[in-house]
Amino acid sequence: MIVLKAVLVSKDRDYISAWLDYVQGSSSGFQVRFTAFSQWDSFRDHMNEQQEGREMPDLVVAEPEFLNNWLSNGGEASGVPWLMLSEGLDEVDEAKRLMKYQPLPTLLEAVMNACRQPRRKKMHRPGQETLSIGVVSASGGSGKTAVALHMAKQLGLAGYAVLYLNLETLDSTLPFLEKGLSRSGQRNPDAETGLSRLLYDLKVGRKESGKQLQVQSKAVDGYVIRHEALKSDVFWPLSNRKEMLQMTREDTSNLLRYLTECGQYDVLILDGDSGWDGRSEGVLDAADAFVWLVEDDVSAMHRWGQWLQHVERTKPDVYENVLNRSCFVVNKYRDNVVNALPRSDLHLDAVLPYIPSWKQLSQEEVMLSSPIFQREVKRLCAMLVQDGEEELKQTGRIQKQDRWAL
Repeated sequence: MIVLKAVLVSKDRDYISAWLDYVQGSSSGFQVRFTAFSQWDSFRDHMNEQQEGREMPDLVVAEPEFLNNWLSNGGEASGVPWLMLSEGLDEVDEAKRLMKYQPLPTLLEAVMNACRQPRRKKMHRPGQETLSIGVVSASGGSGKTAVALHMAKQLGLAGYAVLYLNLETLDSTLPFLEKGLSRSGQRNPDAETGLSRLLYDLKVGRKESGKQLQVQSKAVDGYVIRHEALKSDVFWPLSNRKEMLQMTREDTSNLLRYLTECGQYDVLILDGDSGWDGRSEGVLDAADAFVWLVEDDVSAMHRWGQWLQHVERTKPDVYENVLNRSCFVVNKYRDNVVNALPRSDLHLDAVLPYIPSWKQLSQEEVMLSSPIFQREVKRLCAMLVQDGEEELKQTGRIQKQDRWAL
């Protein structure tokens, strides 16, 4: 669910108060964040600051006096959509006119419809047709694995060729994978060492040839297992934790490059640790997009801010790159977001609901069967994958039918 930013400008402070009070108490109010002004100087300064920081609002709603001054002083060139708060006497196109005195629910709906859609982020890189999505967080226990498994399942159901790759130090997926495979009778001792063998083959290939192991058609068939419950291919979890702990940033980058270039998958779902190890850095380097999870509590918001502050200070190029590829998602969402985001330049792109029954899970597969959670994950996947596919279609690199029916 997108959090939109709107600016409201009116001389009537009582009118502004009534509008903001309604939005704050409305069930739809969390989808839009208002900044309100009753004086021209404050409004002008705010818009200039936003433009300098390249974080313009999604809509300006203003009375004629304010709006005309702003438009004539460079507002038109900013590209920000606007609506004129009208009392019916203004000569302006009807599509740009918002009658000032009408029911507040109608006003809010008109504002949300008029807001520009968020800018698409570049999810793909030139010449690349496989989209890799990293599910990341600055906090442990944020639900990364649950979200990643649901994303793999929904994309698989939509007809995409999906590979789910777990890079956690302590892999939490074994109960799900084991039960799914025992029912389908697909247990294969060779496949259960697949990730270990692939990492070894990649290292040997580099040592012998001085470059990446040659990618061939069907290059990963001997390493992965098909998991029907997930509708995806998976690697069996490594039994030797040392292999995962010794996996470097270069090892991770080479593995992800190989899986991308093999041409077998439309989407890679990458599930890793919330830390600074080599695997995490490799995912940050290689992924085309990130689903960045955060919980709505004070400590999680604080850790999110600390992570960003540290990276911005020590690795500014990484900071900008990661933010440009990230969709920020509140997981375990309950009715509204009560804690402030750690920085004013951040926004939330979606929310995923809290599922109380998961607290008492006795059967692992139940977690993959929540209709409410599946619905919201499906929307998130559509936002990520369809935006990426649209970009590829525009460059002529793929011709795929839209496989989502939302």
